[in-house]
Amino acid sequence: MSLVSRLYRKVVDTGLLPKILAALRLLSVVCALVGVGWMVSVPLEGRYARTYVSENALMPSQAYSYFRETEWNLLRGYRTQIETLVDSNATIVAKNEAVASWLREFGVKTAIYRDEERGDTLYGVLHASRGDGTEAMLLTVPWKNADGFDNISGVSLGIALTRFFSRWPVWSKNIIVVFPENPEGALRSWVEAYHSSLDLTGGSIEAAIVLDYPGVNDYFDHVEVNYEGLNGELPNLDLVNIAVSIAEHEGMKVSLHGVPCDKIAENNFWSRLLVLALGIKNGALAGLRKVNGNEAFSGWRIQSVTLRAHGTTGVHDVTTFGRIPEAMFRSINNLLEKFHQSFFFYILLGPRYFVSISSYLPSAVILSVSFAIASLDTVINNQYKTLPLSSKYNLLALLIWAATLFVSFAIAQLSLKHDSPQTLLLTTFLIPLGPFIVKRAFTIADPLSYRLKTIAYLYFSLVLTSLLMVNFPLAFGMSIIAFPMIFVSKSTRTKNVFLLLLSNPFIAIWLICNWFEPDLQGPAVFSRLIYAWKHLNCWTWFVICLGWLPTWLLLALSTFDTHQDQRPKPPAKTA
Repeated sequence: MSLVSRLYRKVVDTGLLPKILAALRLLSVVCALVGVGWMVSVPLEGRYARTYVSENALMPSQAYSYFRETEWNLLRGYRTQIETLVDSNATIVAKNEAVASWLREFGVKTAIYRDEERGDTLYGVLHASRGDGTEAMLLTVPWKNADGFDNISGVSLGIALTRFFSRWPVWSKNIIVVFPENPEGALRSWVEAYHSSLDLTGGSIEAAIVLDYPGVNDYFDHVEVNYEGLNGELPNLDLVNIAVSIAEHEGMKVSLHGVPCDKIAENNFWSRLLVLALGIKNGALAGLRKVNGNEAFSGWRIQSVTLRAHGTTGVHDVTTFGRIPEAMFRSINNLLEKFHQSFFFYILLGPRYFVSISSYLPSAVILSVSFAIASLDTVINNQYKTLPLSSKYNLLALLIWAATLFVSFAIAQLSLKHDSPQTLLLTTFLIPLGPFIVKRAFTIADPLSYRLKTIAYLYFSLVLTSLLMVNFPLAFGMSIIAFPMIFVSKSTRTKNVFLLLLSNPFIAIWLICNWFEPDLQGPAVFSRLIYAWKHLNCWTWFVICLGWLPTWLLLALSTFDTHQDQRPKPPAKTA
């Protein structure tokens, strides 16, 4: 206690507290810089760790893989038949019937899940001879891959693997094979139906592997592992680790987020930072950018990854690619319980390097604190800090905040109903110009302006704090993009208009996606936001509308022409 007392007296004697309170705006900016700097420092030596398999029962690559050249001719035969179906523009019904007839020859029970809006999905269940039918592993092969190409080699490989699996008596978990029309809405619809209405099921799905091998090439160069899920969800790190371990054991190079393997092999600060940045970007835009297939299993406690073959002239043949899911299934088959030993919150810096949540979470926390400090600054550093809590301005500010929430919710719902969110771009572009348009037809009292800013910054800080544990990439990205809102003040109107346009949720997302995401050019980003909510249950649209937009609306209102409060000033005290 004596130490605290001495420290308190020292602070009082030096007048440090008033200086800190006067510099709250600067302190807010410093916090933001520290938060960004913290994240940038994560790829430095000593800040990250090498990946490892936590669950000993998985034992990746401990057994010999038998899916080899002996299966090549059989695989080619299926591929020839599928290529004929694709070239003849056969309907999805005809393609599913052909594949179903082959699957039934292996003893697989098949069924068709029909969704008039999202397409038909063929699936089959191979019951384990040594299991009790309560657990299953899933192999998914979409007819179209994430880029819209025909997944011919992937489908033929899925059929050949199913035939191969049917001859093995070692399985203790059922094997489910699924052929959706696409890896987006069709697969997500099937997953939802599997847990609610399908008659043919194989038990609780422990893990899912999606195969993406377009074209008819026998050879490929390297494998890309996609693991980001919707709403910030990630598969257990052990599943990613065994996929990487098996691929490297078979002599294949592994890529993440489309980064070239040669770049990853450099293993320096800049290569790790690139993988980190792309991981955060892809995680924040999951559901909006191209969907690889593993995202469809988010929300169901199903660990999933997508294995994608790249290149056409590599040294690895298609059976080598097939040995990855074979060995992964054998590892998963060893589990006696669900994945739980390894991390569920992590960021990969490379196929063999990761950082856990304790290393990167403080960056988002510090950024959230910066908005809370900005809120405190609008309370203290003005002449209205002595207003009582029961003041009409405080009550009116709360009512306006509630109104902005209602307006934001209405915008979100109307956009879903009419499916035309592009009009929001024009609408929100005009709002910051309000002070110029309405002149002085609409004014806000100076005390009310400060209280609107207080509530806006505090609300946004609470949104970020609530989101950063659930969806760290989205929380981190929103805090960075929206940070110009901090500088909205009683300065010139032109500066405020520029800051509001720069930090507007719809304009900012449109700019970011058009600069950094080739798949979301023009107004397509708004359509994808709506599509992701409707068909994939991705929350990004409502997080933006109910978390970011109300804050921005409050700040935009606070910049409308203000006038000084006309309350009579108290008489000056005489000595």
